[in-house]
Formats: sequence, C-alpha cells, structure tokens
Amino acid sequence: MAGKNKSAPSGGGSRTLSYVLIIVLAALIVYTLVLPAFTPKSTSTATTTTSTSAATVSLTPGTDIAGTMVTISGQMFPPGANVSVAFGLTSFTSSDLNGTCTTSSSGALSGCDFWVPKTVSPGTYEVTVSSGNTSAISKFTVPRYSPPVSTVIVTATSLSLGFVTQFVTRKVVDLNKERRMRAEVNAFNKEKREATLAKDKVKLEKLKKRELAIRQEQAKVSTARLKVTGITFVPLLVVYYLMASFLGGYGVIVAYTPIPIPVIAAATLTKSVFEVSLFWWYFLSSFTFSAMLSRLLHTTT
Repeated sequence: MAGKNKSAPSGGGSRTLSYVLIIVLAALIVYTLVLPAFTPKSTSTATTTTSTSAATVSLTPGTDIAGTMVTISGQMFPPGANVSVAFGLTSFTSSDLNGTCTTSSSGALSGCDFWVPKTVSPGTYEVTVSSGNTSAISKFTVPRYSPPVSTVIVTATSLSLGFVTQFVTRKVVDLNKERRMRAEVNAFNKEKREATLAKDKVKLEKLKKRELAIRQEQAKVSTARLKVTGITFVPLLVVYYLMASFLGGYGVIVAYTPIPIPVIAAATLTKSVFEVSLFWWYFLSSFTFSAMLSRLLHTTT
C-alpha cells in the first residue's frame, strides 16, 4: 500500500505537466493557424520612395495601433532645417507634427512626433522624413488587431491560463492538508503569544520543541505551491510571447482606460481615453482572474 501511495504523486504530476503542454500547444495553434485563417489579410499603401542620402531615421514605437503617437529620431540631415514627414501616401502638414521637428546644428533630429492616421488599415507603411534633397525612410506596422478585439483576445487568454493554473494547483497541492496546516500554525502562534504574555517558561519550552516540526511541515506545504509556479511559469511566458508576436509587439496597445493609471496608463491620451500596453493588460488580467478563480474554485487556504 505504501509503495502505491508513493507512486501516485509522480503519475499525477506527469499528467498535469502533459495537460499544461497540451494547453500551450493549443495556444500555439490558435495564434498561428486558427485566428489568422478567420481574419482578412493586412493591406498596405506604402510608398516606394528610396533614400537619397546617408541620412537615417528611426521610429518609436515601430509597431502599434492606428491613432498612436510616434516619435521620430534621425541623423545626417541638413543642420538647422525643418523636416517634412509622409506616412505612406499621406503627407503631414506642420500642424500635424508635434515636438521639435527641426534638425540640430549637427543634423540630428529627435523628439519630432506625429499621430498615426486613425483611418489606416492594418499593414506596413513607409514613413519618409525629408529635408530639402535629403530623405530617409523607416517602416511602421499597424497590427491586424486593435482594441476592443485585442482586448478580448488578451482577456480571454488570461482567463484560460487562470483556469489552467487552478487546475494544476488542485492536482499538485494537497489543499486539505494545507488548510489543516494553516489552522495548526495559527493555533500554535496563538498559544505561543499567550504563553509569552503569561511568561510561562515551562509551556514556552514545550512549544519550542514543537516549533521545529511545525515549521518543517509548513515548508513541505509551501514547496507544493512553489511547484505550481515552476510548472506554470514557462507556459505563461510562452503564451505571452505568442500573443506579442501575434498582436504586434510587447508594448503594443491592446486596451483603453478612461482614467490615467500611474506607470500603467498615464503617458498617452487617444480618443479621450488612456492606452494600456499588452504587458500591463496581460499582467492586470492574469492577476485579477487568478484571484477571482482561486476564490471561486476554493484553491486558497
């Protein structure tokens, strides 16, 4: 009987790991085959302008949704000159540009901003920056999905991963043992406080002998929780990478909030709402659903 009990956790752990790998494989199939198959192909109206000098230009960010503010940086332009900017076939006027759109005495350009037209379709566009006979090109990509579709995709993914995490927790952690241990630790700590306040040295000495055994059992229970983290951490990162590749980058905007949130959504205002990037929305969704599901499925103690 003892041999059977020892072998059970190993089999359960193997099955749990198999289930997690299946979930990751399913996510890979969904993001690479299923969703693209039901989505219209991206269109682009990029120009075919070529650079006429050694000037270079870069965009920050290089991929994001329509309506995003983009910052231009460049080198080797005529010194102290104004620059013009074209996004695909759309030429911006000076009123469309923000910041400093004049080169420095060394011909450098920095802090020149423009808004990606809100009407553009998904695709890759050439952004041409010119000054006199000098021009340089960089490419900007508008991803296939934008809010609210991307919001739903990330939220649904976070919810699915939340269920996976709770499933793994139920398979790996002995929740009843964990609850008993927590109750025992709370009772022990209460008894120790009362003995300390009463200055009962005899009782404190007895409690001291029990403490080591209790802490060891508590460590075993905690190890099971750490095992859950070890099993689910890599799949969470893999799914995050798949979403980033599928939606257009780690910092792509996937959600809006009507109020500014320090660090998370306080930098850019679009359409009277603040933007939330993939990283933060994935983090917030995962944290929220994890807390909700753990209470709903009684995996907290």
